Order: sequence, then structure tokens, then C-alpha cells
Amino acid sequence: MALLCATMLVFAQNSTQTALLQHGDETTTFYGADAFINALAAASTGDIITLSSGTFNAGDLDKAITLRGVGCVSDDELNMLPTIIAGDFQTWNSNAPAVLTVEGIFFDGVITVNGQYAPIFIRCNINEIKWGSEGSSAGMYDAEFINCRIRWFREDNFHNTTFRNCVVWDCRSETTNQPTNTIQAYNSYIWLNSGQYNLSINNSIIGGAGMYGNSVAYNCISWGSIFNECSHHDCWVFDYITDVFDTFDGVYYHYAWETEPLILKSEIANQCLGLDGTQVGINGGNMPYSARPTYMTTYRTTVGQHSTPDGKLNIHIEVIDGNK
Repeated sequence: MALLCATMLVFAQNSTQTALLQHGDETTTFYGADAFINALAAASTGDIITLSSGTFNAGDLDKAITLRGVGCVSDDELNMLPTIIAGDFQTWNSNAPAVLTVEGIFFDGVITVNGQYAPIFIRCNINEIKWGSEGSSAGMYDAEFINCRIRWFREDNFHNTTFRNCVVWDCRSETTNQPTNTIQAYNSYIWLNSGQYNLSINNSIIGGAGMYGNSVAYNCISWGSIFNECSHHDCWVFDYITDVFDTFDGVYYHYAWETEPLILKSEIANQCLGLDGTQVGINGGNMPYSARPTYMTTYRTTVGQHSTPDGKLNIHIEVIDGNK
């Protein structure tokens, strides 16, 4: 992590929420609670929308863009608040093979998917994501979630979903044996709230209703008999969830879903190793869990005391480079 500084001249604005729309070499700024909606309306395929801290009203996400926030949780170390998109909305993409990429945002409503091809969600918190109406054949295909926390994942008509170092507190399907509803997980924590088929779970921690049929688990932790009806290799079974985690605060699995660190007990971390030799779960593998975005985000903005004759203010901006 590196702290970088820059100084620029901008016009004074009173609103705290901002959305920056980058279209080629052009940058347009929108302000206020509807800034995201307005930026999205003006965006084209391939554009980048960057949101500040604060709460933004939701709008249907129907374009293949890159959408970025400052983070999906409060960052006490940096004294930064998250980017929140509030309310339910739908998402679809009619511009395949262009893809939707989202990072560093808390979605506190319900995301209804009516056709998305290869979307990527990175370091986001998602309250609920589900398929659209039963009459719709449009689902989600080849989606990838990296370092995400998802409270409710309704995976009906979601085809070939991949989780990497993610937390999925409630994963369920009403059509559990649909052969195309496949999930691959690596170094994740997943609670199955319905018995499911077509799962390939690696170096992960999994609990709940059970894995069935052609499902397979490699180097995974569970409690109870979740592996009894599927193929499993080099897995560990414990009696209780509290036997596994050193920091599990909730009586139920979905408590404190936004911030629960899910730290393994030291003896479990040393004993239960994945195929790559690192600990099983979200803190192992080559993408250990982090909520801090991978790109530069605004850390602190200081306004100079004197403006220029044309009404511009001297703004000193400090940013965090999440790659350093």
C-alpha cells in the first residue's frame, strides 16, 4: 500500500457524493445521490465510472462498463467510509463479449440478474443476488467473484460461477439438480442452505445441507456429514463450526456477515492445508481475502484557502494505491 499525492484545480462543489465518468480521454463529474444513475445514463460500453464514499441511489446496470468504489466496508485504518449503492436493481448486458467489472462497492439491496455474460465482481459486499423471473431464460454465465462477501446467493440459472477467496453466507437453489448450475470455489467459505449438485469445492470451508451427485471436494473443511453423498479427497470433518474458527462471533452463520474475519484456530490453520500448501479458507491461496480495492482510491482531500480569479479552488488529493 502506497500513499500518493497530487494537486489540481477544480470548481467548488457542495455535494459529497461524486461519480467520475471516464470515456476515452474525456472525464465528466456528476454530483449528489443520483450521481451514479446520471453517470450510468451517459456511459457507453467500456467506460469507467468511479464512485466516491457515500450512499448512491441504485439504477439498472445494463451496460458493460467498469464500476469502481472506494471500498465495501469502513476502513478504520484510513478513516474511510464505504461506497454504498442503495436499493434493488436489475442488471443485464446486451453487449457481449464486452463484460461488466465491479470492484469496491457495498450493494445493500437485491441484484436481479436478467442476462449477464462473464461479469467480474472484486472485493464487493452483496446483500443478495438472484436470477430474474421464472419466465425468463436469461441467467448469468461464467461469473467470477473475487474477495467478495455475499449474504444470499440464489444460483438458479447461474451457469459456471467461480468464487475465489469469497464468503457466501447462504447459497441455495430451487433447482438443485439442474446440470448447468455449476459452482467452482477456491479458498472460500460457503454455507449451503439447500442440498446441491454440480459443485467443485477446493481448499474451502463448507457447511449446511450437503453436496450431492457429481459434486467433488478437495482439501476442504466441514462439520457434520456434508461430504457423505459426494466424492471427496483429503478433507477434514469437525463436529461444530466453533471447532474451526477462532473468531466466529455469531450463533448463526449469517451474523456479522459484513466483517466477520473467519480466522482459523491456529491448530486448524497448521493442520488443514490446501493443495498449494497454504491454509484452507479465505486467508489462504494466492488471493488472501482483503476488502481494500486494488486500484488507487481517494484518501484525503484538502481545499486551499484561496481560489483563482476564475473561481477554481486548489485541491490537494492524497490517494491510496492498493497494489503497493
